[in-house]
This record gives sequence, C-alpha cells and structure tokens, in this order.
Amino acid sequence: MKHWTRTNRRTLIKDRWLTLYADDCLLPNGVTITPYYVMDEKEWVHIVAVDSQGLVLVTRQYRYATNVICAELPCGAAEEDELPLNAAKRELKEETGFEAADWSPLGVMYANPARQTNRIHCYLARELHDSGHRTLDISEDIAFKFMSLPEIKRMIHSGEFGQALHIASFFLAAEHLNQPTTQKR
Repeated sequence: MKHWTRTNRRTLIKDRWLTLYADDCLLPNGVTITPYYVMDEKEWVHIVAVDSQGLVLVTRQYRYATNVICAELPCGAAEEDELPLNAAKRELKEETGFEAADWSPLGVMYANPARQTNRIHCYLARELHDSGHRTLDISEDIAFKFMSLPEIKRMIHSGEFGQALHIASFFLAAEHLNQPTTQKR
C-alpha cells in the first residue's frame, strides 16, 4: 500500500478543543480528493479503576452532541506536553476523587484514524483510595459507582454503556484481568 500525498492544507478551526484542517490529497492512483477533513485533537485517556473486590468504577455524565447521559469509564484529554499516565492520574482524581497506587498500561488505540490524529491511552488502576476531593470542569456533572464486570457487560448489551471506545477499553481490561469477555445471555 502506498501513502497519500498532501498537496495543500487549510486551517479551518483552531481553538482549545481541536484543530480542523481541509487537506487536498493526491492518491497513489492519481485521483485528487479535496477537501479531505482532518481533526487534530489532544491525546485521550481511559481509566479502568478496579477496587479490592474487583468492581470497576463507572461514571455517568451528560454528553451534549448526542443529548444522552452516558455510562462510561473515567476519561479525559491530556494537556499539552502532559504524559498520558499523568493525565490518567489527574483525570481519575478530578472526576471521582480516587487515586491509585498501582497503574498498568493496557494499550493505545486510535479514536478514528480516518479523520482524527489522536489516540486513546488506556490504563488499569488498582489499589484505590478515595482522596475525598474532586475538581470537576465547569461543563462536568459526573456521578459514579462501582460495578461488577457482569453488570457492565449487561449494560453494554443493552446499549446503556454504549461508547465504542470505552467498550474497547473495558474489554482490554477484562482480558488483562484474565476475565472471560463473553457471557451467556
């Protein structure tokens, strides 16, 4: 396979959230695609926080674009020049008040490599303790609770835990924890 060649790039949006480019691309077969939109976003982190009983910390928050309340994992974006692990530690504490003594990387995935440049860094956090202090962003209203793996799997099947990227992170963790990733219905 051959790579495409970018022949021109225009910046359409550049703010604290993302940069949106309109590229002109020359394909190996000689066809030109114009515009081809590319979103440059910050690196993301997902945290699968597991307590001493093997329960996973699940958050719920409103997501404006789809107008739904989502069950998901603690997550967020890395700040400029912030290491993904440090971002994961910060996001877990900010969103839930929990800190973890044991951190393991689970994997790195692309969010959508067809259009987005960023990746998701997934971590397993164990040996949790509650600092008792959260620091939510102005746009966040987050509830959370600990749930069993079978409960989360049921929520995935029902669509209640429905963000594909969070589902992928959950199954990476289940595999890491040597938990079966299938269940009988």
